[in-house]
Amino acid sequence: MREQLLQLLREKALLTEQQLAEALTYFKHQSIKKNNHLLNEGSIADYLFFVGKGCLRLYFRNDELSTATRFMAFEHTFLTSIVSFISRQPATEFIQAVEDTEVLSISNTDFTFLRENMPGWDNFYIYILEYGLTVINNKLSSLLTQTAKERYRDLLKNNPELIQRLSNVNLAAYLAISPETLSRLKSTI
Repeated sequence: MREQLLQLLREKALLTEQQLAEALTYFKHQSIKKNNHLLNEGSIADYLFFVGKGCLRLYFRNDELSTATRFMAFEHTFLTSIVSFISRQPATEFIQAVEDTEVLSISNTDFTFLRENMPGWDNFYIYILEYGLTVINNKLSSLLTQTAKERYRDLLKNNPELIQRLSNVNLAAYLAISPETLSRLKSTI
């Protein structure tokens, strides 16, 4: 897991090997059991998570207590409630382990320290922000321009691992449809 993170940092951060080794010391290993939360609505997102194994989901809950999943983070992906992580304001969303998950986490304090003391770290920060912006834009575009059937077909084509690894409830929340609609779609496609 550390090797995958190191490789990503080599690609995205402008750091020397010595700086890379130092930066890695700020990431701490955590094991999270399935269904446990790493962030609850109303808490401040103090950590950025790098998924080494498993899956995390970032989701919202509405007044009727139904959920809408914004993002699923699988292996070699970062996740946090980015607005809360940056603004230090309470999160409006949850982060939950969908499977037993292994992560490397870095605290906001340590992340900020690296930004202030390793100028090349900002390249990595920009990568995280650009990746997050792209994911959010793609998700919003699909919700606004595609039918449920089109979203499901797109998922089958481009992200079949989601269909294989997620429960129907989580998959439906990710597609922003009801579990019943998902069952109907599965039976017709």
